[in-house]
Amino acid sequence: MNPDTCARRSIAPDLWDDFFSGSRLACARLISKVENEPDLVPEIRDRLIPRLQGAVRIGITGPPGVGKSTTTAALTQRAVRDGHKAGIIAVDPSSPFTGGAFLGDRVRMHEFIGDPRVFIRSQASRDGHGGLSPSTPNVADVLDAFGMDRIFIETVGVGQAELDVLTCADLVILILQPGTGDVIQTLKAGIIEVADLILINKADMPGVGGLQDSLQFLFEMSVRDRAKPVPPVLAATAVQDKGLDEVSAEMERLIRSHRESGRLQEKKRARLENEIKAALEQDLWERFLAVGGRDENIGSVAERLVRRNESPYPYIRGLSARIRMEFVKDGKKDTHAG
Repeated sequence: MNPDTCARRSIAPDLWDDFFSGSRLACARLISKVENEPDLVPEIRDRLIPRLQGAVRIGITGPPGVGKSTTTAALTQRAVRDGHKAGIIAVDPSSPFTGGAFLGDRVRMHEFIGDPRVFIRSQASRDGHGGLSPSTPNVADVLDAFGMDRIFIETVGVGQAELDVLTCADLVILILQPGTGDVIQTLKAGIIEVADLILINKADMPGVGGLQDSLQFLFEMSVRDRAKPVPPVLAATAVQDKGLDEVSAEMERLIRSHRESGRLQEKKRARLENEIKAALEQDLWERFLAVGGRDENIGSVAERLVRRNESPYPYIRGLSARIRMEFVKDGKKDTHAG
Protein backbone atom coordinates (compact mmCIF):
# COMPACT_ATOMS: atom_id res chain seq x y z
CA MET A 1 0.00 0.00 0.00
CA ASN A 2 1.26 3.42 -0.89
CA PRO A 3 2.06 5.25 2.37
CA ASP A 4 1.74 8.61 0.65
CA THR A 5 -1.82 7.80 -0.33
CA CYS A 6 -2.66 6.68 3.20
CA ALA A 7 -1.20 9.93 4.55
CA ARG A 8 -3.41 12.02 2.30
CA ARG A 9 -6.62 10.18 3.07
CA SER A 10 -8.08 9.33 6.43
CA ILE A 11 -11.36 8.59 8.18
CA ALA A 12 -13.09 11.70 9.52
CA PRO A 13 -13.00 11.81 13.34
CA ASP A 14 -16.76 12.42 13.43
CA LEU A 15 -17.35 9.10 11.70
CA TRP A 16 -15.34 7.26 14.32
CA ASP A 17 -17.14 9.10 17.12
CA ASP A 18 -20.53 8.21 15.67
CA PHE A 19 -19.53 4.60 15.08
CA PHE A 20 -18.29 4.04 18.62
CA SER A 21 -21.41 5.78 19.91
CA GLY A 22 -23.56 3.12 18.24
CA SER A 23 -24.74 4.91 15.08
CA ARG A 24 -26.00 2.36 12.57
CA LEU A 25 -25.54 4.90 9.78
CA ALA A 26 -21.90 5.32 10.77
CA CYS A 27 -21.49 1.53 10.79
CA ALA A 28 -22.91 1.31 7.26
CA ARG A 29 -20.64 4.12 6.08
CA LEU A 30 -17.57 2.47 7.60
CA ILE A 31 -18.43 -0.81 5.89
CA SER A 32 -18.74 1.07 2.58
CA LYS A 33 -15.24 2.44 3.07
CA VAL A 34 -13.91 -1.06 3.76
CA GLU A 35 -15.53 -2.28 0.55
CA ASN A 36 -14.71 0.61 -1.75
CA GLU A 37 -11.54 2.29 -0.41
CA PRO A 38 -8.95 -0.42 0.27
CA ASP A 39 -6.21 2.15 0.97
CA LEU A 40 -8.12 3.05 4.15
CA VAL A 41 -8.29 -0.53 5.42
CA PRO A 42 -5.02 -0.36 7.44
CA GLU A 43 -6.28 2.67 9.37
CA ILE A 44 -9.67 1.04 9.91
CA ARG A 45 -8.10 -2.18 11.12
CA ASP A 46 -5.78 -0.29 13.49
CA ARG A 47 -8.77 1.36 15.14
CA LEU A 48 -11.05 -1.69 15.16
CA ILE A 49 -8.82 -4.50 16.38
CA PRO A 50 -8.55 -3.21 19.99
CA ARG A 51 -12.37 -2.93 19.99
CA LEU A 52 -13.12 -6.46 18.75
CA GLN A 53 -15.33 -8.31 21.21
CA GLY A 54 -14.83 -11.88 20.02
CA ALA A 55 -17.96 -12.34 17.93
CA VAL A 56 -18.50 -15.86 16.63
CA ARG A 57 -18.63 -16.01 12.83
CA ILE A 58 -20.97 -18.64 11.42
CA GLY A 59 -20.63 -19.46 7.73
CA ILE A 60 -23.83 -20.57 5.99
CA THR A 61 -23.00 -22.26 2.70
CA GLY A 62 -24.30 -24.76 0.17
CA PRO A 63 -25.42 -25.11 -3.44
CA PRO A 64 -27.83 -22.56 -4.96
CA GLY A 65 -31.48 -22.87 -4.01
CA VAL A 66 -31.14 -24.97 -0.85
CA GLY A 67 -32.59 -22.31 1.46
CA LYS A 68 -29.53 -20.56 2.85
CA SER A 69 -31.30 -17.21 3.33
CA THR A 70 -34.36 -18.74 4.99
CA THR A 71 -32.15 -20.77 7.31
CA THR A 72 -29.97 -17.76 8.13
CA ALA A 73 -33.06 -15.73 9.02
CA ALA A 74 -34.42 -18.52 11.24
CA LEU A 75 -31.11 -18.95 13.09
CA THR A 76 -30.85 -15.18 13.50
CA GLN A 77 -34.31 -15.07 15.06
CA ARG A 78 -33.28 -17.66 17.61
CA ALA A 79 -29.96 -15.95 18.35
CA VAL A 80 -31.75 -12.67 19.05
CA ARG A 81 -34.36 -14.45 21.14
CA ASP A 82 -31.52 -15.89 23.26
CA GLY A 83 -30.11 -12.43 23.94
CA HIS A 84 -27.48 -12.13 21.21
CA LYS A 85 -26.97 -9.30 18.78
CA ALA A 86 -26.68 -10.61 15.25
CA GLY A 87 -24.91 -9.34 12.17
CA ILE A 88 -25.72 -10.81 8.77
CA ILE A 89 -23.40 -10.55 5.79
CA ALA A 90 -25.29 -11.83 2.76
CA VAL A 91 -23.10 -12.25 -0.31
CA ASP A 92 -24.81 -12.27 -3.70
CA PRO A 93 -23.23 -12.90 -7.09
CA SER A 94 -21.97 -9.77 -8.83
CA SER A 95 -23.60 -8.57 -11.99
CA PRO A 96 -21.22 -9.04 -14.94
CA PHE A 97 -22.43 -5.67 -16.26
CA THR A 98 -22.53 -3.35 -13.22
CA GLY A 99 -20.47 -5.22 -10.64
CA GLY A 100 -23.37 -4.88 -8.20
CA ALA A 101 -25.74 -7.54 -6.92
CA PHE A 102 -29.46 -8.15 -6.94
CA LEU A 103 -29.45 -8.34 -3.11
CA GLY A 104 -32.19 -10.97 -3.06
CA ASP A 105 -30.99 -12.31 0.28
CA ARG A 106 -31.80 -9.02 1.97
CA VAL A 107 -35.29 -8.98 0.45
CA ARG A 108 -35.95 -12.36 2.07
CA MET A 109 -34.94 -11.01 5.53
CA HIS A 110 -37.39 -8.11 5.63
CA GLU A 111 -38.62 -9.14 9.11
CA PHE A 112 -35.46 -7.67 10.66
CA ILE A 113 -35.91 -4.18 9.23
CA GLY A 114 -35.86 -1.73 12.13
CA ASP A 115 -34.69 -4.30 14.68
CA PRO A 116 -31.76 -2.71 16.59
CA ARG A 117 -30.49 -6.17 17.56
CA VAL A 118 -29.82 -7.14 13.93
CA PHE A 119 -27.56 -5.50 11.35
CA ILE A 120 -27.81 -6.79 7.78
CA ARG A 121 -25.24 -6.02 5.12
CA SER A 122 -25.58 -7.30 1.57
CA GLN A 123 -22.45 -7.60 -0.51
CA ALA A 124 -21.68 -8.24 -4.14
CA SER A 125 -19.09 -10.99 -4.53
CA ARG A 126 -17.06 -8.70 -6.85
CA ASP A 127 -13.66 -10.27 -7.55
CA GLY A 128 -14.16 -13.06 -5.02
CA HIS A 129 -14.32 -16.56 -6.48
CA GLY A 130 -14.59 -18.54 -3.25
CA GLY A 131 -18.20 -17.78 -2.33
CA LEU A 132 -17.45 -14.48 -0.56
CA SER A 133 -16.35 -10.94 -1.36
CA PRO A 134 -12.66 -10.08 -0.76
CA SER A 135 -13.78 -7.53 1.86
CA THR A 136 -16.05 -9.93 3.81
CA PRO A 137 -13.54 -10.67 6.64
CA ASN A 138 -13.02 -6.95 7.28
CA VAL A 139 -16.77 -6.29 7.18
CA ALA A 140 -17.16 -8.98 9.84
CA ASP A 141 -14.62 -7.12 11.99
CA VAL A 142 -16.63 -3.90 11.64
CA LEU A 143 -19.76 -5.71 12.86
CA ASP A 144 -17.79 -7.32 15.70
CA ALA A 145 -16.49 -3.95 16.88
CA PHE A 146 -20.03 -2.57 16.56
CA GLY A 147 -21.24 -5.05 19.16
CA MET A 148 -22.66 -7.93 17.14
CA ASP A 149 -21.68 -11.16 18.92
CA ARG A 150 -23.14 -13.60 16.36
CA ILE A 151 -22.19 -12.86 12.75
CA PHE A 152 -23.84 -15.00 10.07
CA ILE A 153 -21.94 -15.03 6.77
CA GLU A 154 -24.08 -16.36 3.94
CA THR A 155 -22.10 -17.29 0.86
CA VAL A 156 -23.22 -17.33 -2.75
CA GLY A 157 -24.20 -20.77 -4.05
CA VAL A 158 -20.95 -22.67 -3.76
CA GLY A 159 -19.23 -25.68 -5.24
CA GLN A 160 -16.24 -27.86 -4.55
CA ALA A 161 -13.42 -25.31 -4.58
CA GLU A 162 -15.24 -22.31 -3.12
CA LEU A 163 -13.81 -22.49 0.37
CA ASP A 164 -13.25 -18.87 1.42
CA VAL A 165 -15.83 -19.40 4.16
CA LEU A 166 -13.42 -21.84 5.84
CA THR A 167 -10.87 -19.12 6.61
CA CYS A 168 -13.46 -16.43 7.34
CA ALA A 169 -15.83 -18.31 9.66
CA ASP A 170 -15.37 -19.97 13.05
CA LEU A 171 -18.12 -22.48 12.33
CA VAL A 172 -19.35 -23.71 8.93
CA ILE A 173 -22.91 -24.93 8.37
CA LEU A 174 -23.40 -26.71 5.06
CA ILE A 175 -26.98 -26.86 3.78
CA LEU A 176 -28.12 -29.55 1.37
CA GLN A 177 -31.53 -30.72 0.22
CA PRO A 178 -33.04 -34.04 -0.88
CA GLY A 179 -32.34 -34.91 -4.46
CA THR A 180 -28.77 -33.62 -4.34
CA GLY A 181 -27.02 -36.99 -4.31
CA ASP A 182 -25.05 -36.04 -7.40
CA VAL A 183 -24.14 -32.75 -5.78
CA ILE A 184 -22.45 -34.67 -2.96
CA GLN A 185 -20.13 -36.29 -5.49
CA THR A 186 -19.17 -32.80 -6.64
CA LEU A 187 -18.76 -31.41 -3.14
CA LYS A 188 -17.18 -34.35 -1.33
CA ALA A 189 -13.56 -33.28 -1.82
CA GLY A 190 -14.37 -29.68 -0.98
CA ILE A 191 -16.89 -28.00 1.26
CA ILE A 192 -18.17 -31.21 2.91
CA GLU A 193 -14.68 -31.76 4.26
CA VAL A 194 -14.75 -28.50 6.22
CA ALA A 195 -18.38 -28.48 7.40
CA ASP A 196 -18.90 -28.44 11.18
CA LEU A 197 -22.61 -29.13 10.85
CA ILE A 198 -24.68 -30.40 7.92
CA LEU A 199 -28.32 -29.43 7.58
CA ILE A 200 -30.65 -31.27 5.23
CA ASN A 201 -33.21 -28.59 4.46
CA LYS A 202 -36.61 -29.09 2.82
CA ALA A 203 -37.00 -32.29 4.82
CA ASP A 204 -40.66 -32.50 3.80
CA MET A 205 -39.47 -33.58 0.34
CA PRO A 206 -38.89 -37.25 -0.49
CA GLY A 207 -35.32 -38.50 -0.45
CA VAL A 208 -34.13 -37.38 2.98
CA GLY A 209 -33.22 -40.92 4.00
CA GLY A 210 -31.28 -41.48 0.79
CA LEU A 211 -29.29 -38.28 1.29
CA GLN A 212 -28.50 -39.21 4.89
CA ASP A 213 -27.32 -42.65 3.73
CA SER A 214 -25.12 -41.05 1.08
CA LEU A 215 -23.55 -38.76 3.67
CA GLN A 216 -23.02 -41.60 6.11
CA PHE A 217 -21.31 -43.68 3.41
CA LEU A 218 -19.10 -40.74 2.49
CA PHE A 219 -18.04 -40.19 6.10
CA GLU A 220 -17.34 -43.89 6.63
CA MET A 221 -15.08 -43.84 3.60
CA SER A 222 -13.18 -40.72 4.65
CA VAL A 223 -13.34 -40.61 8.44
CA ARG A 224 -9.80 -41.98 8.86
CA ASP A 225 -8.44 -39.06 6.86
CA ARG A 226 -10.32 -36.42 8.80
CA ALA A 227 -8.52 -34.30 11.38
CA LYS A 228 -11.87 -33.26 12.89
CA PRO A 229 -14.94 -35.18 14.08
CA VAL A 230 -17.65 -36.24 11.66
CA PRO A 231 -20.15 -33.36 11.53
CA PRO A 232 -23.64 -33.93 12.93
CA VAL A 233 -26.34 -34.20 10.26
CA LEU A 234 -29.72 -32.66 11.08
CA ALA A 235 -32.91 -32.30 9.06
CA ALA A 236 -35.28 -29.32 8.99
CA THR A 237 -37.79 -27.47 6.85
CA ALA A 238 -36.77 -23.85 7.22
CA VAL A 239 -39.61 -22.33 5.22
CA GLN A 240 -42.05 -23.94 7.70
CA ASP A 241 -39.78 -23.18 10.66
CA LYS A 242 -39.60 -26.85 11.59
CA GLY A 243 -36.48 -28.41 13.09
CA LEU A 244 -34.57 -25.13 13.45
CA ASP A 245 -34.64 -25.19 17.26
CA GLU A 246 -32.52 -28.34 17.15
CA VAL A 247 -30.18 -26.79 14.58
CA SER A 248 -29.74 -23.65 16.69
CA ALA A 249 -29.09 -25.70 19.83
CA GLU A 250 -26.47 -27.84 18.03
CA MET A 251 -24.83 -24.70 16.63
CA GLU A 252 -24.49 -23.22 20.11
CA ARG A 253 -23.19 -26.54 21.47
CA LEU A 254 -20.49 -26.55 18.80
CA ILE A 255 -19.59 -22.94 19.61
CA ARG A 256 -19.11 -23.85 23.27
CA SER A 257 -17.04 -26.90 22.33
CA HIS A 258 -14.83 -24.90 19.97
CA ARG A 259 -14.33 -22.19 22.57
CA GLU A 260 -13.33 -24.71 25.26
CA SER A 261 -10.99 -26.60 22.93
CA GLY A 262 -9.22 -23.41 21.81
CA ARG A 263 -10.38 -23.80 18.21
CA LEU A 264 -11.98 -20.34 18.13
CA GLN A 265 -8.67 -18.80 19.16
CA GLU A 266 -6.87 -20.88 16.52
CA LYS A 267 -9.30 -19.60 13.87
CA LYS A 268 -8.54 -16.02 14.89
CA ARG A 269 -4.80 -16.70 14.64
CA ALA A 270 -5.24 -18.26 11.19
CA ARG A 271 -7.23 -15.24 9.95
CA LEU A 272 -4.48 -12.87 11.08
CA GLU A 273 -1.84 -15.08 9.45
CA ASN A 274 -3.73 -14.97 6.14
CA GLU A 275 -4.16 -11.20 6.45
CA ILE A 276 -0.44 -10.66 7.08
CA LYS A 277 0.52 -12.79 4.06
CA ALA A 278 -2.00 -11.07 1.78
CA ALA A 279 -0.91 -7.59 2.91
CA LEU A 280 2.77 -8.41 2.37
CA GLU A 281 2.08 -9.80 -1.10
CA GLN A 282 0.11 -6.68 -2.02
CA ASP A 283 2.78 -4.37 -0.59
CA LEU A 284 5.60 -6.15 -2.42
CA TRP A 285 3.68 -6.09 -5.69
CA GLU A 286 2.98 -2.38 -5.35
CA ARG A 287 6.65 -1.72 -4.53
CA PHE A 288 7.67 -3.68 -7.61
CA LEU A 289 5.35 -1.57 -9.75
CA ALA A 290 6.72 1.58 -8.15
CA VAL A 291 10.37 0.74 -9.00
CA GLY A 292 9.73 0.11 -12.66
CA GLY A 293 7.60 -2.99 -12.81
CA ARG A 294 4.91 -1.15 -14.72
CA ASP A 295 7.14 -1.47 -17.76
CA GLU A 296 6.85 -5.27 -17.56
CA ASN A 297 4.29 -6.42 -20.07
CA ILE A 298 3.63 -9.83 -18.56
CA GLY A 299 0.77 -10.43 -20.97
CA SER A 300 3.09 -10.04 -23.96
CA VAL A 301 5.64 -12.33 -22.33
CA ALA A 302 2.97 -14.98 -21.76
CA GLU A 303 1.84 -14.69 -25.37
CA ARG A 304 5.41 -15.19 -26.57
CA LEU A 305 5.93 -18.19 -24.32
CA VAL A 306 2.74 -19.81 -25.58
CA ARG A 307 3.73 -19.16 -29.18
CA ARG A 308 7.17 -20.71 -28.64
CA ASN A 309 5.93 -23.44 -26.29
CA GLU A 310 8.52 -22.38 -23.68
CA SER A 311 8.61 -22.72 -19.91
CA PRO A 312 7.86 -19.52 -17.95
CA TYR A 313 10.40 -20.25 -15.22
CA PRO A 314 13.51 -18.77 -16.85
CA TYR A 315 11.57 -15.51 -17.20
CA ILE A 316 10.28 -15.77 -13.63
CA ARG A 317 13.79 -16.33 -12.25
CA GLY A 318 15.17 -13.40 -14.21
CA LEU A 319 12.34 -11.10 -13.19
CA SER A 320 12.68 -12.13 -9.54
CA ALA A 321 16.42 -11.36 -9.63
CA ARG A 322 15.73 -7.93 -11.11
CA ILE A 323 13.06 -7.22 -8.50
CA ARG A 324 15.51 -8.07 -5.71
CA MET A 325 18.14 -5.76 -7.23
CA GLU A 326 15.61 -2.95 -7.55
CA PHE A 327 14.56 -3.39 -3.92
CA VAL A 328 18.20 -3.27 -2.80
CA LYS A 329 18.71 -0.04 -4.77
CA ASP A 330 15.49 1.37 -3.35
CA GLY A 331 16.58 0.48 0.19
CA LYS A 332 19.95 2.19 -0.27
CA LYS A 333 18.21 5.34 -1.49
CA ASP A 334 15.97 5.32 1.60
CA THR A 335 19.05 4.85 3.84
CA HIS A 336 20.93 7.76 2.27
CA ALA A 337 17.83 9.92 2.38
CA GLY A 338 17.44 9.19 6.08
